Amino acid sequence: MKSAVMLMAALATLSSNVHAARTYDGYDAFYADQPGAVFGAPIKQPAGPLHLYSDSGEQGSYTELRSTLDGKAVWIEVAENRITVNGKTYRFARATTFPNEHAIDIYPGNANVFLAAGTGSRPPLLCVEGYGSGSGEADRHQQIFLLANPLARKPTFLHLPSLLSSCRAVVTTKDGKLAFPKNSYLFDDAQESRVGLLVSYYSFENQRFVSFPALNQLRLRFTHPEIPFQFLVQNKD
Repeated sequence: MKSAVMLMAALATLSSNVHAARTYDGYDAFYADQPGAVFGAPIKQPAGPLHLYSDSGEQGSYTELRSTLDGKAVWIEVAENRITVNGKTYRFARATTFPNEHAIDIYPGNANVFLAAGTGSRPPLLCVEGYGSGSGEADRHQQIFLLANPLARKPTFLHLPSLLSSCRAVVTTKDGKLAFPKNSYLFDDAQESRVGLLVSYYSFENQRFVSFPALNQLRLRFTHPEIPFQFLVQNKD
């Protein structure tokens, strides 16, 4: 009887540890699990081909989306180098950019747009994410642009950190402050292999990006070194 009780206790502990060390197969699910995650599913992309444009010597393609935000109709165009909201255009190159980030053109057909209604402590939000062309590890860097209060006369337009991030990574605290991660690789003891990711949060205050220590850093450990797309949360600092 005693052995059976000990076995059940061991199995319960093992089950608890497995649950605590959940393995993620992608970052969308991980960011969705974080407290205060702002964005859910993106606006559904319409079926059909991209629209082509030629304007003032500039050519390219764009996709159209329609939705509502805080009870108001929202018409959105996503092009390679800009987003247009109800006729007002925001060029990616003119966004306030996080240090060491650089705006590049994205492919509109694969871009995602997210909306979040305003609350009593923060304004409504719009976020667009997409990948540009590139080789090597380009698929680890996603262009992320956040519009705070997008239907206002002068919304805040930010270009957020790109490494293994997403619009889904944006979180809000209980008092309505926005934060987002700046990710950096963690290396093994020999400093030769990337074995994890350090997730550090920042916010935008007084017209500048600042560290946000109110949110603990997270350490992710890759299941296999140098392959960052399967991982578990190792610990919180």
